[in-house]
Amino acid sequence: MKDIKVVAKKLSEQGITLDDQQASFLEEFIELDSTYKPKTFFFSKQSIGNLYLWGPVGRGKTMLLQAIQDSFFSNSAQFHFIEFMQLVHNKLDDFSGTSNPLLKVVKFLCNDHKIIFLDEFQIEDIADAMIIGTLIEALSSKGIRLLISSNSHPDNLYKDGLQRTKFLKTINFIKKNFLIYNLLGAEDYRLKEIAKFDSSAKDGNGDESVKYFLLRTFNKDITNKTEFLVNTRTFSCLGCSDKALWISFNDFFSSPCASTDFIEIVKTFEWIFINNFHICSDDHIDKVRRFISFVDIAYKEKQKLKLFYDPNSINYLYSGDQLENLWVRTESRLHQIASAKYLQNLKQN
Repeated sequence: MKDIKVVAKKLSEQGITLDDQQASFLEEFIELDSTYKPKTFFFSKQSIGNLYLWGPVGRGKTMLLQAIQDSFFSNSAQFHFIEFMQLVHNKLDDFSGTSNPLLKVVKFLCNDHKIIFLDEFQIEDIADAMIIGTLIEALSSKGIRLLISSNSHPDNLYKDGLQRTKFLKTINFIKKNFLIYNLLGAEDYRLKEIAKFDSSAKDGNGDESVKYFLLRTFNKDITNKTEFLVNTRTFSCLGCSDKALWISFNDFFSSPCASTDFIEIVKTFEWIFINNFHICSDDHIDKVRRFISFVDIAYKEKQKLKLFYDPNSINYLYSGDQLENLWVRTESRLHQIASAKYLQNLKQN
């Protein structure tokens, strides 16, 4: 029988301590795993080995599934749901013109994987809704174990979607053939980890340090995407995902961006991370003016924002005269944003 201590140790090495709900989930999963028996030639009935873990954003669902995979299932495959569906659609294109192309996709997945982790499972598109039901049932029938995380209970998947009645069969299948576990509690693990990050540490705000921090926090590398689209314009970034944006103060605010872009950015991304700050004077007047506008908008919209610089340097970020009156307010807001209480207070809003 697998041991929860193995997972706890791996997480402890990353500076993560399990809370009671997370520990209870792992115990439940290990109990599920201990009773799992795959189909064999002599036994056609397969015991439940599938998992559907759901709960609020930031409770550590991705972290827990990643830890389970790393500890016990190193030969398994893990996909973000969007990436998984992109793979499926690409394979459907490869098999177009043949009979039963979706079943060929299932065969392809079965050849490569025995256990599949699907992170952030959320149906938004009618085409995905029609495809995923067949995939889940076919993969399960062939003995592939599925471990899924989602922000929604199965009953709320594809809620109010077009032709949702056709998706109800899939919901019923999940409820019957998966252990459904609700990771209760309002504590936002991600907020907690980001809020306690020490920006005053030496070399803690360079690109490599920030990259490692984001990888550990989000359990995936977002730096493979170095451009993002806002208001039909493309901007460079240090990393980007559907939820998080990492930009360089020096590069981004040197580009011709405006308040309309900042408004769209805070609407689009749950998290914004900024590093590569430097001391500015009136020689950098346009850059400072853009940054002041961005801070005003982000602060007003209660944006989840982390700025990587030594908080002791806030008073010296701008040393010019022309924007001194505006900078007084910005400096005050930067002090608030740099405090752990800023992110902690967002949890209550």
